[in-house]
Amino acid sequence: MRLVFLYFALLCGNAAVSADETVRPDVGKLLNKAQELHGVKEYAKALGQIAEVDKIGALNPLERFYTERMRAMVLISTDDQAGAAKTLEAALTSERGSDADRLVIFENLVLTHYRAKAYEKSAAWAQRYLAQGGTNAGIADVQIQALYLAKQYLSAAALLDKQVAATIEAKRAPTDVQLRMLASAHQQSKDDANYLKTAKVIARYYPKPEIWKELIYRVLARNDFPEALEPDSNRLLRATKSPIKTAELLEQAQLTLATGYAGEAFDILSAVDRNDSTIPASELTRLDQMLAKVTRMRQEDEAALSSLDARMEAAKEPNLLVNAALSLSFLGHHAQALAMLDKALAKPGLRQPEMAKLRKAYVLARADQRAEALALLDSITGASPEAELAGLWRLFLQSSN
Repeated sequence: MRLVFLYFALLCGNAAVSADETVRPDVGKLLNKAQELHGVKEYAKALGQIAEVDKIGALNPLERFYTERMRAMVLISTDDQAGAAKTLEAALTSERGSDADRLVIFENLVLTHYRAKAYEKSAAWAQRYLAQGGTNAGIADVQIQALYLAKQYLSAAALLDKQVAATIEAKRAPTDVQLRMLASAHQQSKDDANYLKTAKVIARYYPKPEIWKELIYRVLARNDFPEALEPDSNRLLRATKSPIKTAELLEQAQLTLATGYAGEAFDILSAVDRNDSTIPASELTRLDQMLAKVTRMRQEDEAALSSLDARMEAAKEPNLLVNAALSLSFLGHHAQALAMLDKALAKPGLRQPEMAKLRKAYVLARADQRAEALALLDSITGASPEAELAGLWRLFLQSSN
């Protein structure tokens, strides 16, 4: 946080507001001496000079304005933030100083109250500063931080929401700090809908495995989440490099193997780092056993490719085409897989068409056809688990450009 100091030059006899109000020479001399002492960091002596001004008594409003400003400058330098805030408010009470001078005092009141941990007062002075036309963008940031620290989470979130929206509209990325404070403010306000919205913005601009895992697990936790969609959520977990334990990866491989995708199971198991010392020996043994099994099954799938088209042409169930297409993609035959998926989507009687579209988008992404994948994901709309997962896939593809 930048500290705004109150430098000024006292021009005794030329500072009159009216013909009968000037800074008297003896007052001006003491204040100028205080400013000189402040400049060489003789803060105690500077305060001593100001104390001599106080002894003069009966200061006129202009003299009071300059005296309190000078006192505030010294107190800020000695880190007496509460004392500085009090003297700055006294300077304003004098009703002297130009509009520009008063705005500088407003700025300092925002900062001194903030540093004194008087967060509500800091936020209130920031609001006054901005309402008076203050243009220091940092003050708006301090206002938001002060509101948050004062536990006025709804107010902090409202201002941050506007700030983030304006930044995105200007085609710039909000800062990580802004987004995480906004997410926290929504969380503290128990506003889960807006928290989720913000978490997705974080995933868009600052994709980290932990945020992806949270977003994906939220979909998994839905009461209407279909069991058949679990392999799709697992694919997104792996694609986003979300933290997954070896035991969980083995279960994912077992699940995808049960659905007939030996090629996918092979990819999952082959990616496990056998040199990871944290993997128990029992899991490594199981890994070796499973890998040997899926390797044989994958070879059998490859050997059966020559007759696959004929078998699928005879198949009346379009969902079989979807399953066969995924198998083809996991074996590296993406073009053939996409052609088969198109046939499946064109047939009547296709169960769970949204899931089929989601899987086609996944194959398109595997085939490095990102634009086509995004366009297809855009067509999966609504509030279903499939649509929510499609939205996360879209975010991931956009963030991994």
